[in-house]
Amino acid sequence: MALIVADLLFSTEEGLASKNKAIAFSHELHGANIGLDCTHCHTGARLGYKAHFPSKQDCLDCHRIPLTDSAGIPKLDSALQKAKAMPWQTESRIPAYVIFHHGVHAKANISCETCHGSLAEIDRGKRASVKMGECLACHRGEKGFAPSATDCARCHR
Repeated sequence: MALIVADLLFSTEEGLASKNKAIAFSHELHGANIGLDCTHCHTGARLGYKAHFPSKQDCLDCHRIPLTDSAGIPKLDSALQKAKAMPWQTESRIPAYVIFHHGVHAKANISCETCHGSLAEIDRGKRASVKMGECLACHRGEKGFAPSATDCARCHR
């Protein structure tokens, strides 16, 4: 599977660019196959409010090391050299008046997949659900987690 994904991603220079990303990225390849934890690239997810996106430099820090003899690696390196400083950017779907602290949820042992879906789902474009009902279901203990705060002021500003 990883070879198929890598072949699709690295077969052409055009294959490196996708609709919303400067460089196509496979969470499954980096997570499930290489074994990187989400927080390796999304700093802040374990302790902070935001789970930041990696910068070009973050990618280059690993990709300067010969990781594999795959023919796609030189193409990726070339694309990274040409990429802007922050190749991956997205707008938060959380309303500005809502406070969501990734670190608090990580400390409560809630996995990234609980809200974001599996690595394969993320690669297919799934985004974290930010519906209040889903948050409340977890906070009320309806999704297998211990009940936690449900007072409005905790999350709404």
